[in-house]
Amino acid sequence: MEGQRYYMTLHNLQQQRRIRYEEEEFDKGPSHAPQWEVWIHVISVNTAWGYNNVSAQSFWQRASKKQYARDLVAQQVLFALGLSLDDIQ
Repeated sequence: MEGQRYYMTLHNLQQQRRIRYEEEEFDKGPSHAPQWEVWIHVISVNTAWGYNNVSAQSFWQRASKKQYARDLVAQQVLFALGLSLDDIQ
């Protein structure tokens, strides 16, 4: 995952109105060592761009850092859409 900007790529797709999603973030565990759980709920996908339709699906990941959990779950969504590593900024 080094060097890939999964979360930023997904965010940019939403800004371009190619996908619409909602995000939830939770910290679990002790305050000195929280585990971050990030959910992305896909609401709609503009399939005219050739993406797989993953509307009404939810994806989640958990990690010790919020940004890492965000990138992991964004990676899941991007691959489910059918994007390859070459498509990711």
